[in-house]
Amino acid sequence: VQLQDRNERLYQLGDQQERMEKLAGSKTDLPAKMVFSEEEKLKISKDLVDLQIETNKMKEQYETENFELKNMILALENRVLELELCSEKVTGERDTLRERLDALESSRKELADEYIILKSNYLALGKELEQEV
Repeated sequence: VQLQDRNERLYQLGDQQERMEKLAGSKTDLPAKMVFSEEEKLKISKDLVDLQIETNKMKEQYETENFELKNMILALENRVLELELCSEKVTGERDTLRERLDALESSRKELADEYIILKSNYLALGKELEQEV
């Protein structure tokens, strides 16, 4: 039993010794791993900064395009308002001209009627004159 206990202790000692060797080996690898880890951190940080720069450029481009489109919309809305005002003005002028045209047409008809009356009077007077002559 004692021998078994000793054997187990020695076996445990061997396991612990292996662990210590692995730990010592890992401690020598630790600075290399830390350097590698730091390099990875720096690379990831650089990639993150590059990504943020690209994101900011895209946001800036979006804002610029959005601003330009809003300006274009405002300019077009302004143009539409100008055209509507111009249309109202032209419509008013058209109505005024139509009224004047109607008045002139009515005057023309009156003058045509007067002309017919004057011509018939002239012809009648011409006939009377011929009869007298």
